[in-house]
Amino acid sequence: MSDELRKKASQAKALHDLAKMKSESGDFAYKLAARSLESHLDELSQIELTSETSPAFEMLDFRIIAPHLKTGSAPLDLVAKLTEEVRKTIGYAALRLMQGGINRKRIPKDLYSELDLRLTGLLPGSSRFIISAAANRDLLDDGLSKGAIERVFMVLSSLGRGEEFLSSVNVLGPSSAKSLRELLKLIKSHSAEAEFTWKYSGDEVLRWNGNKEALESITSALEVTEIVEQEKVILHGKVELLSERERIELRVDEGKLIKILYPKSILPMVSELHLGQEVTLYCQVTETENPLTNESSIFYELLEIRS
Repeated sequence: MSDELRKKASQAKALHDLAKMKSESGDFAYKLAARSLESHLDELSQIELTSETSPAFEMLDFRIIAPHLKTGSAPLDLVAKLTEEVRKTIGYAALRLMQGGINRKRIPKDLYSELDLRLTGLLPGSSRFIISAAANRDLLDDGLSKGAIERVFMVLSSLGRGEEFLSSVNVLGPSSAKSLRELLKLIKSHSAEAEFTWKYSGDEVLRWNGNKEALESITSALEVTEIVEQEKVILHGKVELLSERERIELRVDEGKLIKILYPKSILPMVSELHLGQEVTLYCQVTETENPLTNESSIFYELLEIRS
């Protein structure tokens, strides 16, 4: 518990004890005060619980800012829809991260089990939805939840414009992008703004401030942007970069440098490659197009290592 939170809890406990003592003499006003302070102490305990710095979890704080949410309560339909869209956004992002492809429609139960997404708390400050995901980070400080959440924040930070947006949407995948769009539309439908914070082991990893302009920009871009599968191609060249973060850079015969995404499922095959090696890669080509900005980009995803 932080010093500030501890001080507030101590003050509230002292006032509660005084009010409870007075209420036992039959003073109705003090009975009401004691109940109110009990509620406040419960609230402080919940804040402490959701602020724990355990490295076992990635912590996501979805703050929805609107006048009608200031008490910290929220309509049940907002709670249900928001948590479901968060669940699908992260679930589909994790599926693309693990298996690749852009047309997968079903998230396996075992993948959701590995993510272990949970609504950990609902706090005041408008309404703050605290959601946790199992971290399970490896020795390289990488993990499934981390990779999926990172891809979501990449799209948000792009503000729906430029090569950064096209690349981040392609990496996220169309199904996750659709759920993210529905999440942002839900927030807009409540005439609200948003602030999303990602923490790990007590430290802030990323924060996104979603004012009305940012929400409109990203939602509009996600509404019209398409990821379309093109042809499958065979690329031959020298490996210039190998990354544990699902990236290969290949210098093809024509001298062009091509960046290739690969899913974690084929990491064992990729790890056998080495820099400077001549390889033949079988890849899926996709085009991502944003009609709002008349921008488009071509992306490559590894399907198979031929040699």
